[in-house]
Amino acid sequence: MKIKIQQFLATNHSWAIVGQNIARALIKQGHDVHLFSTNGLTYFPEDLKPYLKDWRELKEHKKLNVDNTYDMQLSYTAMLNFGSHLANGAKNRFGIWNYETTVIPTGFAKYYKYCDKMLPSSQFAKRIFAENGVPEERLVVVPHGINVEEYSNKSIYPLKTKKKYKILSNIAQPHIRKNIEGMFAAFGEAFTKEDDVCLVCKVHAKKTKDMAFNVDFWRIYKEFCKDYPKHAEVEIITEFLDTMTPLYNACDIVFSMTRAECYWLPGVEALATDKLVVVSGWGGQLDFLNENNSLLISGKEVRAPKEMQYWTTSPLAKMFEPSVDDAAEKLKLAVRDYDNLMNKFRPVIKEQLKTMTWDNVAAQIISLCE
Repeated sequence: MKIKIQQFLATNHSWAIVGQNIARALIKQGHDVHLFSTNGLTYFPEDLKPYLKDWRELKEHKKLNVDNTYDMQLSYTAMLNFGSHLANGAKNRFGIWNYETTVIPTGFAKYYKYCDKMLPSSQFAKRIFAENGVPEERLVVVPHGINVEEYSNKSIYPLKTKKKYKILSNIAQPHIRKNIEGMFAAFGEAFTKEDDVCLVCKVHAKKTKDMAFNVDFWRIYKEFCKDYPKHAEVEIITEFLDTMTPLYNACDIVFSMTRAECYWLPGVEALATDKLVVVSGWGGQLDFLNENNSLLISGKEVRAPKEMQYWTTSPLAKMFEPSVDDAAEKLKLAVRDYDNLMNKFRPVIKEQLKTMTWDNVAAQIISLCE
């Protein structure tokens, strides 16, 4: 099949990571894949450059009345872009999007009409779209996956810490919904500098807050150090990594106090690299995380602040507020009983990982084609 993928495909954006990996799986399956990156070429992966196309190619075809239709089109982008990003063909148009709080932006729902199927990444995300006016028959849950070959990489990122237990928080973009202050508070309550523990934060942290839904990571960290002067060791990594696998390999536990996730790709990556997961017990991650393979943090559903919401805001939008006390207890349990917990969880995880691949994701999307 001749397939077009038009969306963010550069930088370390989560949409780009998903698009790149679906592209790789489709290429491996023998499809003719054309990539159109809408956010430049910074950190665009070398292995995909032979499939990269220029925007001018589509424009030139149109001007010369040359056929520029595709058998299938795919785009992980905000709904309002579906019309432009899926414009080169009349069938097999698949739009991927997720929205973390429970009320999607005003006017977005109608854009489902520009795709044949909309592919939310979890049952949580599907429910949000259905409750906001997208017909359920247009919605098909297609999860994210892993590259088995990538996780066979046993190289280890050279952390500076010498502590025995390394707890990784893969924050990436410092959005409000990541609950960075709650993460630090739970860590501060759980451990002191006397403990053989280090919190490793991987974050794209600018010096100052730049958007309403971002937070100033450095300010939060400074306040944490003030509030918990005897806190356990923290190591912060801000450099770009072309693969996260060595960093996962260097750590033992993956931890998040997130307020809202429609899938939480770091959770799958944690399972793939044999890590113990401690995460909020609400959201899309519950499609693949449960009491048989992870430690889930309790909390309550509350209204989402307007600053956390993207595009437009609603006073009815909800999020999760995880308990700092319960998170601290789960972290202590994870360290105290690490070996026993991993022995319990590993058999379940091993079976899960057999199907949680990008190859399966790509095959599921192809199966939707007419």
